[in-house]
Amino acid sequence: MNNSVAIIGTGATKKPGSNMVEKTFKELVVEASYEAINNAKIDPLLIDGATFSFTGEGEIGHGGIGATLVDSLGLAPIPAFLNTANCSSGSVSIIEGYNMILSGQYDAVLVCGFDKQTDIIPFENYMLMSTDVMYDYNLGISHIDAFMLADEYFKENKVSEQDAKNSLMYFAKLMRENAYHNPIATLYKEPMLPEEILSKMPFNGNVLIPGEGAAAMILASEEFANKYCDNPTFIKGVGFSTSSQYFGHQYHPELIQNKEEDKPQKTNMASGYSLSLACKQAYDSANIKPDDLDILGLYDMGVNPFISLEAAGICEKGTAYQYVLDGNINPNGKCPVNVDGGNIGRGHVAGAGGIYQVIEIVKQLQGKARGIQLDNKCSYGMSTVIGGYYATAVSIIIGTER
Repeated sequence: MNNSVAIIGTGATKKPGSNMVEKTFKELVVEASYEAINNAKIDPLLIDGATFSFTGEGEIGHGGIGATLVDSLGLAPIPAFLNTANCSSGSVSIIEGYNMILSGQYDAVLVCGFDKQTDIIPFENYMLMSTDVMYDYNLGISHIDAFMLADEYFKENKVSEQDAKNSLMYFAKLMRENAYHNPIATLYKEPMLPEEILSKMPFNGNVLIPGEGAAAMILASEEFANKYCDNPTFIKGVGFSTSSQYFGHQYHPELIQNKEEDKPQKTNMASGYSLSLACKQAYDSANIKPDDLDILGLYDMGVNPFISLEAAGICEKGTAYQYVLDGNINPNGKCPVNVDGGNIGRGHVAGAGGIYQVIEIVKQLQGKARGIQLDNKCSYGMSTVIGGYYATAVSIIIGTER
């Protein structure tokens, strides 16, 4: 079976690490979606399905969003689907759009992710400050786990305090340097913060900038792409795993024990095992290996970049901090990471974060990056995203060949 699905158009709002109080969520979705439609150079009425995503972290549901948005876009009455999966929401929508095309029932699908804190969609401000709100109580998650994750990762891998600090600082500075060149990024042309300020921030400055915005792409069948698009890229493989929102509630034996070892070993919250499963699925589907990747997009916050690099097979377990310090993830390194600045420099719209990552990979593969353009010709890139501390793990591989 040919599992290739074309990406024929992309669009995104600028400065996703800022609040867009002057715009509604519908206006942001229309802006990003029509940029993607215009980029694809197609009549919007050729789109026969849509899938939308937002974080979903809140106590208020918005069940009518899909219908409202397709009407706002002038695309009604096409079917619209919704995905809410924490910070991985946008990536889950990409997978849904991918499967919609593979089903043969759709020729062109709009995928769009968004978030609006100032419109209470969702209660993201409460979530970001959460330790004991209803969201935590209902789902069994506490965002303080992010700090526990860092302690456990460095302790388990016997990383010295100085190496931990240096690697976090290195990554934080690199993301800001990459974002400096990217006109979409929140920190575009912003001067670098001095190390003494970064060192006083959580994770030595390795923290995302939450905000509002939208990102979109048009997915299409190969037949449709051949008819309307000159330079498509293709989704070559995907991987997707889900579990509990809280590490202590992950009961599945594959998550509790790593059965690939001769002696089953109990994993812990820093293992990244669920993401490694998603990455393996994506590699198998695309029929490539980690060494084939030319660029990687990942969820950057705290030690997540280190865990994600290891889960993706880019480096051995427990070595990612050194891999980073050796310059391997720089734009001229072995495996450039988050060339657009990532969540730290570009900014983080939770419902669209994974879509922003894929857009950067698509632009790099096409040789049309808005910021830093990698020198080497890129053939394959991968986006990995986690939601709810590895409760939802997604991997998407993009390639230039059919």
